[in-house]
Amino acid sequence: MSKMRKSNQSTTINRLSQDLVKLVEIFKTGGPANNFNWWNSQSTQSIFTTYEPYKEGLEIFHEVTQSILRLNPDMLSEKEVEQNLAYGFLGKKAVSQEHLGQEELEENARKYLRELLEPRYQDIDIPIANLQLDGPPFKLGHVTLMSITDQYRQWEKSIFVSDIVSRNIHMFARIHAPGVKQKAYFYAISQARLVMDVLRAFCFPLNPEEADSWQVGIVGDTVFAGSIPMLINKKRQVALQGPSHIINLELRTRLLSKLESRQWEEISHLLQKSEHSRRPMENKLLNGVRWLAEATMPDNYQTRFSKIAFALETLVGGEPQKAEALKARGIADMLAERAAFIAGKDLDDRLTIASNIHKYYGMRSDIVHGGRKGISADDIDDFGTLVRRLAVALLARLNELGNELNTVDSLASWIKTQRYTLPEQD
Repeated sequence: MSKMRKSNQSTTINRLSQDLVKLVEIFKTGGPANNFNWWNSQSTQSIFTTYEPYKEGLEIFHEVTQSILRLNPDMLSEKEVEQNLAYGFLGKKAVSQEHLGQEELEENARKYLRELLEPRYQDIDIPIANLQLDGPPFKLGHVTLMSITDQYRQWEKSIFVSDIVSRNIHMFARIHAPGVKQKAYFYAISQARLVMDVLRAFCFPLNPEEADSWQVGIVGDTVFAGSIPMLINKKRQVALQGPSHIINLELRTRLLSKLESRQWEEISHLLQKSEHSRRPMENKLLNGVRWLAEATMPDNYQTRFSKIAFALETLVGGEPQKAEALKARGIADMLAERAAFIAGKDLDDRLTIASNIHKYYGMRSDIVHGGRKGISADDIDDFGTLVRRLAVALLARLNELGNELNTVDSLASWIKTQRYTLPEQD
């Protein structure tokens, strides 16, 4: 933390400590606040709104809460700040430290606020189903994939995990999460889901006939195959079976081998950035990856195909600020051209990519407008493979061109340069 920021934080803490003393003074007047059991049974809002003598403190309380969140937005949720202030400081101070003077209360308040703002981290382990670690732990972004231990098995027995799930848990995702409780929990699950989306988007089969047996994911998110019980004519019982077998996959052999180690390093570096520090095109890439991941999950064929189209539009779509030319040319032409220049290796390859984008995007339009029902598994596989190739190529372009490919505008400008650049003369 810079000296300037430390100075500003110190000034804010001094101001907030004075506000906390004002709140303590309000509660020193007596009433329900003298009974700490009352504090534990009331919400932070009803403390101030139910009893007339305390109502003047509500505005001060909200201002202190919001100021703390601004000082440390990554560590505490609003609810946690309110509970800490109400039960951890005001309840105890109003009841147990009535004899203290203002200076002593202010010093206690400053100490309490500094402790509350101290960075805290939790190591959170989230179980992953149907995936095995064939080798040492693997770190991707902020997530480390690790094999389960005997200690984990003992913990597993103490919570509700069905036998069929337990038998298919071989590893977990460990996240060093900032925050106390809620912030840390939500951060951890979001990071674990992001990594699973990346693995799905780049490594899972897209053909539905194969993809539905790859039920790898966070326990609780994963759709486990099973029988669907049915009663026929109120008499005969049947069970419609799901996929005949669920595959336990090896991380390195079956997933990580789909990309080169350099590409995984580039992905890991991208995932380590916060959403606010990523360039707009980097966020577009990750949002497109999420749609590709969605396309590998069980669903009807039209929906899977549409999700791949969403991934395509997310990866390279978007109008530049001056979009008159785009309106004239059409979205399909724009997507086809951008995809061709980003992923194409030579003229023939670019022409093939552009032609296929036109074909598949036309099929997507037919689905949206209700005119097409016959989407095949091969259509999903071929379209998905093409968009996956585009995602990999865009990842390489972002690392190769850096800030030259920062926004949709810079993408449009780069495409224009490619379009009108003459070949080198021998």
